[in-house]
Amino acid sequence: MDGSPDVIVVGLGAAGSATLLALAQRGIRCAGIDRFEPPHDQGSSHGRSRLIRLCYFEHPDYVPLLHKSYERWHELQACTPMPVFRMTGGVYIGTSRDPFVRGSLHSARTHGLAHELLAADAASSRFPQFAIRAEEQAFFEPTTGVLFPENAIAATLSQARELGARTYTNESVTKWNAAARSVEVHTSKRVLSAASVVLCAGAWMPKLVLELKPVLTVTRQVLAWFRSSGSRLFHAPQMPAWAISEPDGSAHYGFPMFDPEASGQMPPGGDGFKVALHKLGDPSDPDAVDRRVRDEEIASLATFLESRIPGAISTDRKLLDAKVCLYTSTPDQHFLIDRHPEHENVIVVSACSGHGFKLSPAMGLAAADLATLGTTALPIQFLRWRSGAA
Repeated sequence: MDGSPDVIVVGLGAAGSATLLALAQRGIRCAGIDRFEPPHDQGSSHGRSRLIRLCYFEHPDYVPLLHKSYERWHELQACTPMPVFRMTGGVYIGTSRDPFVRGSLHSARTHGLAHELLAADAASSRFPQFAIRAEEQAFFEPTTGVLFPENAIAATLSQARELGARTYTNESVTKWNAAARSVEVHTSKRVLSAASVVLCAGAWMPKLVLELKPVLTVTRQVLAWFRSSGSRLFHAPQMPAWAISEPDGSAHYGFPMFDPEASGQMPPGGDGFKVALHKLGDPSDPDAVDRRVRDEEIASLATFLESRIPGAISTDRKLLDAKVCLYTSTPDQHFLIDRHPEHENVIVVSACSGHGFKLSPAMGLAAADLATLGTTALPIQFLRWRSGAA
């Protein structure tokens, strides 16, 4: 890329890398900035495996965006030998009142999506890995899959660079200024100018966009990988990706084990049985978050597995790894993607509220549209700047 960029992208995690690629594919001169060296484990876009679901319990309006994201994930996988996306099917377990099951069913019926709803006995027979209670049911979605986030970001940024995008890593953005037809971004090492900027810095957004500071909440989330029991019952394709709801509205979730592929590669997460809790954790400053995982946090996850997925992990509860991830959430738990209300050439893409990785390709396309055209045909109206999000 010669000369100054037309668009600067701040943050190269899930949304930022997707935005940079979307811009580069259109021939737009673009540059991306990240305070670390992506892919990294300091923000929200890591963890070796992420769920991708089509029957979206959070809101049926996400489904058209998911169709576009699925399309883009398949395209990315076709361009790299690294494991990026694997279809496994997914089972979500809860009562008929559970928002995960009820919301998934609503999206499936609204959009005519493939699914099955199984009573407890049928679910236990179909999925013997799980201890399903009499009052529960299981929602099965064949189109659920697993994304491998570090590989996905690496492949996305590699493609963007091949198409001419510049990236500046290990540089912190210290401030930005916007005028009617230009923006200026200051980093710890340089000053860049462009026609527009896309701000998608995840947990650092409250520090970059002060209008968002009162409403965005950054929380600390724990991920854990336990030594498997060794049973093939917990390996793909015998086992699907899964989520099990709790009475308080939270949900534990996880993934099957994976075997080495024909290429000899082991998909990320294939060396441990992963479990996490989808629930807002401790409020945190991303620059001072406690990244130590506490003994009681690990014990709680192990106890859950032993009670709901018996036989999945070794009897000694051997912990292979644990990480801290960050959520950045709006009060209504939906995303925020829009032009800044005071600067039309400043695009805000943030607050994915703990469920955004799967949708990042569509978010990247929409952000590229807003940065270059000022509008987008993608159906993001319900995610625009609004009360309750900003």
